[in-house]
Amino acid sequence: MDFLRPGPELAPHALRAMTMVTRAATSGLARPQRAMLDAAQTLVLETNLDIETLSPIESEELASHCDDPVQAKQLIRMMITMSLADGPPSQEQIGLLNSFAAALRVSEPALKVIGHLAKNRLLLFRLAFVRRSHLRIYMRNSYRLLGGVVPVIKAILRFRGVIREDSALAARFHALEDLPESTLGHQFFRHCQKASLPFSGEKGGFPAGALYHDFTHVLAGYDTTPEGEMKAAAFQAGFTQHDADFFTALFAIVIHTAGINLAPFPMPILLGRIGQGTLAVDVLRALERGASMKVDLGNDWNFWDYVELPIDEVRDRLGVSPLNEIPVSS
Repeated sequence: MDFLRPGPELAPHALRAMTMVTRAATSGLARPQRAMLDAAQTLVLETNLDIETLSPIESEELASHCDDPVQAKQLIRMMITMSLADGPPSQEQIGLLNSFAAALRVSEPALKVIGHLAKNRLLLFRLAFVRRSHLRIYMRNSYRLLGGVVPVIKAILRFRGVIREDSALAARFHALEDLPESTLGHQFFRHCQKASLPFSGEKGGFPAGALYHDFTHVLAGYDTTPEGEMKAAAFQAGFTQHDADFFTALFAIVIHTAGINLAPFPMPILLGRIGQGTLAVDVLRALERGASMKVDLGNDWNFWDYVELPIDEVRDRLGVSPLNEIPVSS
């Protein structure tokens, strides 16, 4: 997923459009919306403007300052994310987003998907979201790692607790505890233990093709709190070179700050969570870290090839920048 800085020609006009979208929220320009605008100014737009003094902008004027389709797509995606700051988007927000997207000639599937949410069509929203989401990558990877459709079906049923464990597969993960503490495998084992996550092969354990998400937590240094999940999802979206990239980030945004649980198990809900502390900045920084990586972990990356290596060596090979270091964007 791209992480671009638009430059001084587009940035102030992009901020005017973003501010219009956030003002149109049901709650208005509240703390979560302000936090997202501040984060965008700091990390993306590189501006320091007073949003209270910004004038509205017409769609055609915005388009006249943006002739780069990649920049235009990123701008629409940022505005979509902001529309979910503390709940479902309002009808007014959807109208603005559609107008801006049309003028910028951006076709973004997520816009239609969250349109269902704005109209309270929750079933259509969920179905449309899942069809576009990173769950497709998880299933494709599971097929590759497990060797066919039947093992994938069994893994899903095992995750749901329907069938018995695959003790041989589970034992392979438990054996990671015996690796040196500095290795990726041992750190993954500790991560799963600390978060009380069953291993793949055990009842409730994720299918193997989804485990690169938890390896993402370990490599990036994000915990499994709701805030950590939001950062890990942004990081994962950053390195994803697949049309599910944006939906990967939206998955956590929809759950943890818009309050719509898309997960197959209960999740802690807090509307407007993105407005707490520095979380909005941290999420954007996580996206930038992920975008600077050399490898898409969801694209034929086999974690078994790396578990015995020192975690710092793995990070270096994959291009994972240190947690507190700002990556150099290309």
